[in-house]
Amino acid sequence: MRLTTLRLTTTRTAAARADRNRLTLLPFPDVGTLLTRESWQEHSTEPGEPLTPTHASTVTAPLITRLATFAQAEVNYATRARELNSPPPSKPRLLTTPVVALAGDRDILRLTPAPDIRWGVELGVVIGQYTSRVPKARALSSVAGYTVVNTFAALGWPATVVIGPQLVTADELPLGARGLTLTAALDGRLRQKANTSDLLFDVATLIELASSRTALMPGDLITTGTPAAINAERLHDGSSITVAIKGIGELHNTVADRTVPTTVQVRPESGSRQRQD
Repeated sequence: MRLTTLRLTTTRTAAARADRNRLTLLPFPDVGTLLTRESWQEHSTEPGEPLTPTHASTVTAPLITRLATFAQAEVNYATRARELNSPPPSKPRLLTTPVVALAGDRDILRLTPAPDIRWGVELGVVIGQYTSRVPKARALSSVAGYTVVNTFAALGWPATVVIGPQLVTADELPLGARGLTLTAALDGRLRQKANTSDLLFDVATLIELASSRTALMPGDLITTGTPAAINAERLHDGSSITVAIKGIGELHNTVADRTVPTTVQVRPESGSRQRQD
């Protein structure tokens, strides 16, 4: 199953189910809220409201509009360790990153003016049930699904997190979302390419660690780390970034003038840009 959050107007969002080329609105403001409901899988398969031309837009919003827990794997690809001139870590390191803004596909980003902003494609793991101190052997049962994430962050600054465009439930992907190709392009030039099979620490290991530190709740997000080459070029006004994971989808964003405070500007365009690989 594929779920998304649509931006119907500048002030209204709605969760939706994507069935091939058809979208069905669900009675929840976003996918994160849907996941907090008991038996969310049953709610997801209800008939719902077919999307009609009377709706103003089918542009995707952030998959989750309120993020309680956001944990990032710091170095989880050997290529990234080599880029940092350090040996691969012997155990996973998770960062709890403060978030200043959540963004969706096609949103225009006004980022902090810090010169050392890091970004990159990451596999996002969305939690689907209360999870505390879960052993690795049972950790994948806590996964609602997987999504694409691009986190823009600089040392000492809160992050802007782009998440979406869809949540693909775990049953539609290989176990632990292994074997998926990740790519990232800056201004049309490929900057990252890797495979989730290259992760040093798999999804189950990261969930085990995260849940040993804090209770994970439905809608919480863990990202599995980004490959090398995230600092190849500095971002500038007009930078166009595309990150993608085969089998899940793509996120397209543009960086606006970075001399003003961090915000997310909704692109005033309509028409569905859903991608399904």
